[in-house]
Amino acid sequence: MFLVTGTDTGVGKTFVTSSLVSFLREKNINAVAYKIVETGCDPDCEDAKKLSEASGQDLLPIYAFKNPLAPAVAADIEGVKISVDKIVGKAREISEKYDIVFFEGAGGILVPITWSFTFLDLAKTLNMEVIIVALNKLGVLNHTLLTVKACQVEGVKVRGIVLNMIGEFDESVKTNLHSLKKLLPDISVVPFRNPADSYNCLKAFSLVT
Repeated sequence: MFLVTGTDTGVGKTFVTSSLVSFLREKNINAVAYKIVETGCDPDCEDAKKLSEASGQDLLPIYAFKNPLAPAVAADIEGVKISVDKIVGKAREISEKYDIVFFEGAGGILVPITWSFTFLDLAKTLNMEVIIVALNKLGVLNHTLLTVKACQVEGVKVRGIVLNMIGEFDESVKTNLHSLKKLLPDISVVPFRNPADSYNCLKAFSLVT
C-alpha cells in the first residue's frame, strides 16, 4: 500500500497517480488507485472519477464533501462525523484485492481527516509507504523537506518523490530537481512531465523491473 501525498494542494497528485496506475494495468499488473476522502465535490468527485477510470474500477470515496476544504473542516461544516475505523477498514479491504494500491490523499501529509487523525496517521496505521508529489516551482525545496521530515519523525518510509515538471515558470525550475537530489541523496527523486514518464518513475521506486 502506498499513500500518494502532495507538498501542497494542486500539485498534480491525481495526474501522477492515474498515470502510474494506468501504466501498471496496461502491463497486466493488478493495481488500483483510490481516493478514500475527497472534498470539493460539486457535484462530482473529479479526482476519484479520474482514478476510477484509470483503474478500470468504480471506486467512490467513502466520504465526499462539497466544500473544497480539509476533510475535518468540511465535515464540521456539512454536519458529517468521519469514522477513522471505517476508512481504515475500507483501505485494508481494498489492499487485499490488489497487488499494488495507491491511496491518494487530500492536499499534504498533515491535512486533518478528523481533528485527531491526519493522512500521516493513516499511513502509519496501515504501514503504508509514502510517495510525495511536488510541483516544480519556487518553494518546493522547503515544502518537500518538511514533508519528508514529518514522515521520518513518525517512522513512515518515503518510497520516492515525483517532481511534477508542469508548473509555474520561475528561475527555480532549472535547479529544483538537482537540488532535491542533492538534499535527499537516499530517496529517489524523479521528474515527471507526462504519462510517458510513468515507467521511469515506477522503475526508480522499484515497482517494475
